[in-house]
Amino acid sequence: MRTRRNRRKRFLKSFLPTIIPLIVCLSLLAIPSRFSNHAKITLSRPLAPIQKAFLTAGVAVKKTFLWIPRSWRASSWVEDLEEEVFILENMVVAQKATIDRLQTDLASVTEYYKEGALGQKPLLANVVAYDTSDLRKSMLIDVGSRQGVTENSVVIADTALVGKISTVGKTTSRVLLITDPASKVPARILETEDVGVIEGGSGDVCRLKYLSRWGQKVEKGYKVVSSSIGGVFPDSIYIATVAENIVNEGSPYKTLKLRPRLDPARVNTVMVLKR
Repeated sequence: MRTRRNRRKRFLKSFLPTIIPLIVCLSLLAIPSRFSNHAKITLSRPLAPIQKAFLTAGVAVKKTFLWIPRSWRASSWVEDLEEEVFILENMVVAQKATIDRLQTDLASVTEYYKEGALGQKPLLANVVAYDTSDLRKSMLIDVGSRQGVTENSVVIADTALVGKISTVGKTTSRVLLITDPASKVPARILETEDVGVIEGGSGDVCRLKYLSRWGQKVEKGYKVVSSSIGGVFPDSIYIATVAENIVNEGSPYKTLKLRPRLDPARVNTVMVLKR
């Protein structure tokens, strides 16, 4: 008996919450519409805050789901713009480097013609490679026989002597630098007119040899220029300055250690004086 009562109570507890709303709904359908609408408004008024909260949450969720693809598209668009800006910046840097190089070339040619002593039309060339080992000091330039370059053509940069052409190809040539041990350039001291031969040596220095030991006193900083003796190099091209006076005991000659006017390893553009 007690078990049956318990079952009935459990049934009522589970059934009543379901059946009561159903009865209310059916009752609302049975009564006139004006009364049912009033009842709906009355019953829904306490639920208005909950409905508003759900509506606000729904709008927020909708905006979130719409924001995710828009944000992804915006992020992709920003990345594309950043890449485009990076490419444009590189183009600007490359153009600036080209302008700087052309300005340097123009300044070199202008200075060359301002000197007006050589009377030869220079051929501009770019340095494409260096060989600055202890045994060999040379550079490779991007002009050759097709541009009229021949062996022993003189190479200058910024109106200073760099070397001469030792090997000529169709589109490239090798320049023997004045600092190469095999290089020999007739030269004279501008202040004293003493004549000697410049030979390359170790490091970035060269030497002016075969000067008379009993000649005029030579001081540090004197300028050394090329001599036209031998017919290879034009006269009066600036080569180097005197760095040190070396006197060999028992020899009738003295040697001067020179500091070249230009460091060939820092030269990017040269001018070839076609013979």
